[in-house]
Formats: sequence, structure tokens, C-alpha cells
Amino acid sequence: MPSTTTDDASYPKLAALGFCGADDSVNHRHLILLGKSYPTIEWGILFRPDKEGQPRYATRQWVCRLAELLRQNDVANAPPPIRLAAHLCGSHVNNLLSSSTDTSCANNIDTFLTELYNWGFRRVQVNATAVNGVHTEHLGEKATIQSFLRTTAAHLKLEFIVQKNEETLPLWNGLLEQEALPENIVFLHDESKGTGKETSAWSIDPQFVTSSRKIVGYAGGIKPVNVGKVAQDTIKACQESGGKEFWIDMESGVRSKVISASGKEEEDIFDLSKCYECIDTICELGLIEHPPGLQ
Repeated sequence: MPSTTTDDASYPKLAALGFCGADDSVNHRHLILLGKSYPTIEWGILFRPDKEGQPRYATRQWVCRLAELLRQNDVANAPPPIRLAAHLCGSHVNNLLSSSTDTSCANNIDTFLTELYNWGFRRVQVNATAVNGVHTEHLGEKATIQSFLRTTAAHLKLEFIVQKNEETLPLWNGLLEQEALPENIVFLHDESKGTGKETSAWSIDPQFVTSSRKIVGYAGGIKPVNVGKVAQDTIKACQESGGKEFWIDMESGVRSKVISASGKEEEDIFDLSKCYECIDTICELGLIEHPPGLQ
């Protein structure tokens, strides 16, 4: 695969290579090892209380153990040793989107977001879709928009990712109508909604390139066999939309079905081998680098 020249200042920079769905099928130390070796990697962890412990949804115990190991690597006043993004679903999103009108919802989401920060998370993706267990009938209402803005203002150390697709149009449209969008709100183009559906064309709409960083994200059907082309295509899309930085994120494309230890059933696992295939391809393109000794 030909290398992509990134020395040219006109080329957008790959800000993050996202792998979502890390769960109890993964060894914590393996995640940390890869994350420290390739600092551009962002591990996404899905949080949906009614599905906790199922494939894609890590248990609280697993997340706490990861945070404990990361604290052992902490350096005073330094950022966390690896990148973590919390992908919120279900009741967490419902609480967030009702937080300006319901004190209980506000307390619940504020407590959880503070906990995420203390665990080492620095980005939060809001998956406000029905397939993710969210009540979507009020997405465009003024109270919902104000709830989103209230939450982002209360947690300025976190960056909030709006999952942009046709279903979430009332929400993102309401946010874009604001006179000034907060710096800690960014957009992810994602019609797939975590289902693995491939995207035929990447958006070049400049209104979604927000914040002074001029950053935007792309997701939808990305996997080892197409990640190289997707990276090249999204570089172009980001550039055409006026962006300076971009990230790509994948979920279904890095999962595998394996036979369980009993040999009687299949298990749905977060496949680090597939993640590494993607890393290898992105390194071949020159967007990130292998660590010393692996180049």
C-alpha cells in the first residue's frame, strides 16, 4: 500500500485511531501495552447499564481494574498513559439529555462523568439513537439541547462527541443553531450507529468541523480490509471540509466469533489481532509510526 505523505502542512493530521467495544474478553495489560506503544490509539468502552457484562459492554469491575492499572502508571500532572473514550448509551444518555429539567438525572450523569474522568477517560461519545437504548422522541426540543450544553459546561475537562447521523439530526441541528458552540463539543459522522454498515461517501460538510482545532471524526463499517482506503478517503474529506485534524473509529469491524473453551458455543470477542492489522496498515500509510524496534 502506498505511503500517504503527511509532512505537508495542508494534510489533516490523524488525531486518534479509535477501537470501540473493549470488554471483559480483553486482557487489561494488553490494552495498556498497545496503547502506550501507539499513543494515537483510543480505546472506546461502551457504557449501557442494562447490557453490562454482555459482549461489547464491559463490567464495572473490569473498568475499575483497568483504571487501577493505569493509576500505577500515573505521572503527576501528566495526561493518562493511554487514551480512553467512553461511549455512552441507554440510561446514561437519557440522564444527560434530561439534566436541565430533572435534578436526579443531572446528579446521576454528573456523578458518572466525574467518575469517568477519575478513571482516565478524556472523551465521551453520546450515542443518542434508539438502537443504543435512548429515548429519541425529544432530541430536538429546547430542553434537550440545553441539557446537552449544561453537561458540557459542567465538565470542561472532557470532550463530548456528538454521533452525527440522520436519526440524531434534531440534536445536532439544535446544537449547530447555537450562537457559539462550546470548544469541547465535536462531531463524528456515523450513519452505522455501531452496526458495521459501510459508508459509501464521507461527508465534507464544513459545519461539522468544530472547535479551534478544526477536528472531525468518521465511522461506519471500518475494518482491517478497508481501513487503508478509509483513512485515505477521510483525509480528503477532512481536507475538503476545512479540517486540520480527524479521527476514525470502528466497532463491529474489530470483533470476532470464536469457539469457547468448552467447545460448545461461540463467543463474541473484542479482537486485538484485528485491531493490530489496522494499526499496521495505518503505519504503512505513514499516519502513525511503529515504536523503535518494530519499524
